[in-house]
Amino acid sequence: MKAAPYHSNDKAQREKQRALAVAALAQTSCLITAITQTGKCDPVYFKHCMDALLNDDYTQDGHFSLGNTQAKRLLQGQDIKHSKQIVSYAASMLAVEKKLAKRANTLQHIGDGMLRIHKQVQFFNDPCHENIIAAIAHLYGETVSTIKPRIIIRGKSEHLKQSKNTEQIRCLLLSGIRAAWIWRINGGHPFRFVIGRKKLVHTLQNLSSHTPL
Repeated sequence: MKAAPYHSNDKAQREKQRALAVAALAQTSCLITAITQTGKCDPVYFKHCMDALLNDDYTQDGHFSLGNTQAKRLLQGQDIKHSKQIVSYAASMLAVEKKLAKRANTLQHIGDGMLRIHKQVQFFNDPCHENIIAAIAHLYGETVSTIKPRIIIRGKSEHLKQSKNTEQIRCLLLSGIRAAWIWRINGGHPFRFVIGRKKLVHTLQNLSSHTPL
């Protein structure tokens, strides 16, 4: 993973990147929770997470409108459905990314795999094609799943047993881990969720004020 163009020395731009990353983490966590509880998630929001994983441009505010809304509510202490699970998934992705950053071979494996998947996306012209989802899920299994402790996904067994659901969840996890990487390289750390909470909420509000939710 290359830092540019997601890393900037400009303070305002770094704040924006951190806010986008938090919104993306919240969105992937919300969608994972939806799949585990209902067996499905919103296809538009799922596509946006896939776009964020596959595309070079990570500055599309509207991609994470769901996550933006839910992140603001969580940071402001509001109660939302399945909040503990959503926070748990986001925290797990942040922790796994930190470990992943120290594994050069695994990062290289992911990079090589994503290059092959990009070629598949060009062929199918659909980032959410079942073959693309299956390929990303397989790549996740070969790489991120080897990092201990593994991210534990909880939910209704009838939904978790379905391969389509588990593949979508793995895609969302990898997208969320990429968001965690963007958070970290732009100065994100746990204290920002405490001492920098108001600033983070303010930045999320500025993003959403330019985006129809």
